[in-house]
Amino acid sequence: MSVLILKKKWMWIIGVIVVIVLIAIALILKQANSSSDKKDGYDTYKVEKESPLNLEGKASPKSVKTYNNNSQLGTYVSTQVDDGQSVKQGDPLINYEINNNKRQQLVDKVDNAKDENERAEAQQQLNQYDRQVNDSIYAAFDGKIDIKNRENVSDGEPVLQLVADEPQIKATVTEFDLGKIKEGDKVDVKVTSTGKKGKGEIKKISELPKSYEESLSKSGGGAAAGSGSEEDGGAQASNPVSDPSSESDSDSSKYTIVISDIDIPVRAGYSMEVEVPLDAIKLPKSVLTKDNNVFVLGKDNKVEKRDIKIDKVNGEIFVKEGLKKGDKLIKNPKKSMNDGDKVEVSS
Repeated sequence: MSVLILKKKWMWIIGVIVVIVLIAIALILKQANSSSDKKDGYDTYKVEKESPLNLEGKASPKSVKTYNNNSQLGTYVSTQVDDGQSVKQGDPLINYEINNNKRQQLVDKVDNAKDENERAEAQQQLNQYDRQVNDSIYAAFDGKIDIKNRENVSDGEPVLQLVADEPQIKATVTEFDLGKIKEGDKVDVKVTSTGKKGKGEIKKISELPKSYEESLSKSGGGAAAGSGSEEDGGAQASNPVSDPSSESDSDSSKYTIVISDIDIPVRAGYSMEVEVPLDAIKLPKSVLTKDNNVFVLGKDNKVEKRDIKIDKVNGEIFVKEGLKKGDKLIKNPKKSMNDGDKVEVSS
């Protein structure tokens, strides 16, 4: 009797163990299936515009014109403006005792010319005289006056400087970011010391890097590429051609950009911060197919195979056409994936 009871007890224990084992196996299989489903799901990439490009630069006047004493016009008398005075383009700045007969003589020469060639030459002399007067007496643009010398000014010495009202910012951009910007791009600017913010526009991007420009400036324009030989008398070209490629620079090249149309007043020399919003869309290589298409995730997890246009710059992939911010792309799509397929996604 006791043997029978013991046998039943063991059978009951074994039965419990079997049930536990079966439950454990079921749980393991369920977890494995869940993991497999998750693994089978595609990761996605959400299209975003690239972060703004941040630059630093210095404010400077757009133009500075120096007015020297020009004795060819006549005798210097005085300035017609005060130091720090604001003037408009065309305002008279300097008084000269000018011999008005000189201009009349040039006018008479034009009127009395015997033929077209003589008249053209006389007209050129008159125009040159008028340009000289305008260039030496009148304000070339709107700005403020900086007096240099008022009295006892020798011929060729500076009398005053005209500093343009319109400010500009000069900043530098590396070769890696140069392709991301263009002339005409709108930018946000900020005065570093005061925090005052405004808007501006990229007006110019230099063709040559700063290292070349500095080298050419030091050499006075560089050596002539075709200096004269003994046959032509050894004469050098009046406009020499330089060879900046001889310059070497281990660092990445930097290019000067000029930002104008600034809508806030900025004093020359102030440090400025520039933020260039970028419309560029950059993609990871993992979303591209072999033929540079992408699969865009749509409603009901159906994909659209889309042909896009891209540029590759410094190893990075930029979208020229075909995608917009917010599009979701399938990462590492299988070769068998087709337009309109329904897919599982894990992210």
